[in-house]
Amino acid sequence: MRVDDSAREQLRRWMARLAEGDRDAFTPAFACLQPLLERFCARLLPCREDAEDAAQAALLKVFARASEYDAAREALPWVLGIAAYECRTVLKARARRREAPETEGVEVVDGAAGPEARLLVEDLRHALAEVMGGLRPEDVETLEAAMGARERPAIPGATFRKRLERALGRLREAWRMRHGVE
Repeated sequence: MRVDDSAREQLRRWMARLAEGDRDAFTPAFACLQPLLERFCARLLPCREDAEDAAQAALLKVFARASEYDAAREALPWVLGIAAYECRTVLKARARRREAPETEGVEVVDGAAGPEARLLVEDLRHALAEVMGGLRPEDVETLEAAMGARERPAIPGATFRKRLERALGRLREAWRMRHGVE
């Protein structure tokens, strides 16, 4: 998901103001985040209604937890992390109920503008696979468990979250070393 640097910085400022209790920052932050989270959730969930519900739940959590936001860090990854968790929650709930998403008659939009965009996405997937191939096996297992690609280990939640935090840190560092950007 591409968001230019000025928009990222503006979002960081709005979230910092919200964290300090400035209610005037709510309207511009909401106007920025709503379409962004709707697109993000639509890419992760095949059913449009589920994507809308996840985006709305993510918005509610972002604003409910605004006081927890650390203004020294970037806001976009924090917000997208909350949205990704909401999408994962929707998928897990469907799996528990053994429901299949209703996709009949629903056109799944991949957001790609054409073959060039699909090629870029494929290149990014290959680059991520290369970087993950250089990580420790424990980190790869933790990241895959967090993405739902493998079963989560039978460890306390706090331990798993700490392992995930460390694995993500090593993934970011490996990505920076290999590609020079975040």
